[in-house]
Amino acid sequence: MKHLKQPDPKIAYEPLATSQDAPKSFISEFVKALLNNKGYQGVVVPRAKPSLEEHIRYLGKLWAVGIVLMVTVTWGMVRLEIFDRPGTAVLAYLLIIVVLSLMDSFVTSAIFSLISVACLDYFFMVPLYSFDISSTQDIVALVTFVATSLVITTLVRRARRFGETQHEQAHLLDLTPDAILVLDVDRVITYWNRGAEKLFGWKRDEAIGKVAHVLLKTVYPAPLGEILEASGRAGRWEGQLIQTTRDGAKVFVESKWILRRDFKGNSIGALESNTDITARKRAEEALRESQAAYLSEAQRLSHTGSFGWDSTTGELTWSEETFRLFEYDNDIKPTLDLAFQRIHPEDRDWVRAALDRAIAHKVPFDIEHRLRTPDGSTKTLHVVGSPSTDETGQIKLVGAVMDVTPRKIAYDALEKSELRYRHLFKFMPISLWKLDVRRLMEMFDELKATGVSDFPSYLADHSDFFQRAMDVIVAEEVNEATVRMFGASSQAELLGSVGRFFKQRPDTMERILESRFNDDPLFEEKSQLVTLDGRLIDVLLTAARTEFGVTLAGLVELTDLVRTQETLERLQIEFAHAARVSTLGELTASIAHELNQPLGAIATNCEAGLRWLDRPEPDLHEVNAAIRRSLADAQRSADIIARIRAMAARRVPERVLMSPHDVILEALQFLRHEVEWRGVTVSHIFSPEVPQVLADRTLLHQVIVNLAVNAMQAMAQIGTVERRITVRTSCLDGGALRCSVEDSGPGIATDHLPRLFESFFSTKQGGMGMGLSICHSIIEAHGGRIGVDNGSIHGGARFFFTLPAADRTLQ
Repeated sequence: MKHLKQPDPKIAYEPLATSQDAPKSFISEFVKALLNNKGYQGVVVPRAKPSLEEHIRYLGKLWAVGIVLMVTVTWGMVRLEIFDRPGTAVLAYLLIIVVLSLMDSFVTSAIFSLISVACLDYFFMVPLYSFDISSTQDIVALVTFVATSLVITTLVRRARRFGETQHEQAHLLDLTPDAILVLDVDRVITYWNRGAEKLFGWKRDEAIGKVAHVLLKTVYPAPLGEILEASGRAGRWEGQLIQTTRDGAKVFVESKWILRRDFKGNSIGALESNTDITARKRAEEALRESQAAYLSEAQRLSHTGSFGWDSTTGELTWSEETFRLFEYDNDIKPTLDLAFQRIHPEDRDWVRAALDRAIAHKVPFDIEHRLRTPDGSTKTLHVVGSPSTDETGQIKLVGAVMDVTPRKIAYDALEKSELRYRHLFKFMPISLWKLDVRRLMEMFDELKATGVSDFPSYLADHSDFFQRAMDVIVAEEVNEATVRMFGASSQAELLGSVGRFFKQRPDTMERILESRFNDDPLFEEKSQLVTLDGRLIDVLLTAARTEFGVTLAGLVELTDLVRTQETLERLQIEFAHAARVSTLGELTASIAHELNQPLGAIATNCEAGLRWLDRPEPDLHEVNAAIRRSLADAQRSADIIARIRAMAARRVPERVLMSPHDVILEALQFLRHEVEWRGVTVSHIFSPEVPQVLADRTLLHQVIVNLAVNAMQAMAQIGTVERRITVRTSCLDGGALRCSVEDSGPGIATDHLPRLFESFFSTKQGGMGMGLSICHSIIEAHGGRIGVDNGSIHGGARFFFTLPAADRTLQ
């Protein structure tokens, strides 16, 4: 089929408005073509095109039937001898031509029209049985017959095609799921497709002739008269309608009306297409309800409400959370007066002014104000709003209101905290610095990105980096104590790079940089800094790493403390020296006796040597032996004197790496004669695992001698028969040295134990109470601890002290 029947030119059709997402099926194309007054160019009802062989076979059969009919009609008329009535033959031939033309194309009708002319001329025109034409009238009659047959067959074929087209168009409209209605000018239904039957429930015969909006009980979004007037002007209308089905159910439809006009432009009705959107509307409604529920819950959780205000009606709308924020019941109709009743009296005027200004100038507003609740408490609300103008020029306002009371409280607390910090920073009696190290952090990040992990090694190989690193540590702020400490006239003199203050101690800055490179949270060190007036001050420097590239540093000046400590150390040295001298005084008799022995031996050996020389034949071998014995005793005397001089000398302590066993043996050797004189048995129990220590040899001698002398004196006071002292060394779990001195004396009274190492406290008659106090100071100065209990294996007192092991790298 080449095309459908062309629409009636007397009727003008308006274009159909289709949505962008309309399906591109042949049905929708057909409907658009129909409404656009165009023939449908697609395939309406697909038909298989016959092959040439089939078509020839069909024509052969058709023409054979036609010839048979022509022969039969002609034979019958000749047989009946109705030559005087050719009109009968004309009608018969026309009937055959029409029938054949309906069954084939125009060619068949033309061929049989010519055959009919030949039959009429031969059998029914004078002269009969001849093709000669005797008169002009016969020629005109034959031409008229041909023209008439062709016109009639053409009209019949068109009528047939029109019927087929109408049927096919109706069939296509029935295929679409949309409800298609054709209405006359009174909105009476003249066409009702199968989609309408399925959607609304009425059959076609039941619906045709009924008024559409009455049958469907249509609910329009506006009065029907206004819609008809608008569609009359525009030639079309689109909108959503609510209509009722046969069983009373409500359906939502997307309706599109196209106005139909006659050739004069007068309205003759409309074509109406209704798409069922009930499921979509229900889904949208469910979505709106869900969104409203989520929005309500979100507003409740975030303490955020919403509002809207219409300047035309003065109507104010609140969300549920807004009611809760203003503490009004939901059944109360909100008004501006009600809202302002809750606003704090001191804020009402400026809030109203801000609102009026926003509306007058049509600009957004963003304010915070206080809210006075019915129980007298106060909230802080953050309100934002934006005015807009609708199509009529009326102003509408939409906005949100948030409860920011917790944030306000936190912000106020933060402000107070910041103020306290500022006061502390400014008025603290110690020096405080706020340092900007952001550029330094960037430099460190660049180093780490290149794989640097050993910062000290990198610094040793790149001396220029050290200077650049010092330059980028910038003092942003210092307090008044810093100004005074560094001899500045104002803070401004101290701001900038801090490298200038570390000229005398760059090693401290190196360790600061290493600590920052390793992301240590805290750095602390005693060091020396150069002030603006050139003084060198001792300080305790503490730097705390914070986020955001800021470091807080504090300086405690130790200059006076260092001087005091130096004085104290000198006094401690003097006291230790005095204690040693005092101990020597107590051991004078023992020392004299110990010296007397080698001196007497020297004298005896010298006399013996002289006697061997006075012989007539001097025995030089004996003389040599006597002299050698004298030299040995002289060396022994020198060693005794050297030990005494070491104990009595006043010197600065010097720590060296030593074996604890050697120190203990030397101290016991010093006491050898005293031990023998007092009848004391001394045992020294060594532990092979004892580590070496870093200590001053003389001071450790003093501690061991003092503890041993105290033990011997305590045993002498009670006349103990068995006098024993055991010096024991061991290694603790952490690798430290433990040394104990245990005796068989009376022990220490329980109430004396806590005070035994106090200065000027003594348990001996006439004692000064300085010996154990000095021992306590010596051990603690070496990083150890000293103590006492009555846990001696001999039943007396036990003094013990610990010293840290020396670094393995020094051993």
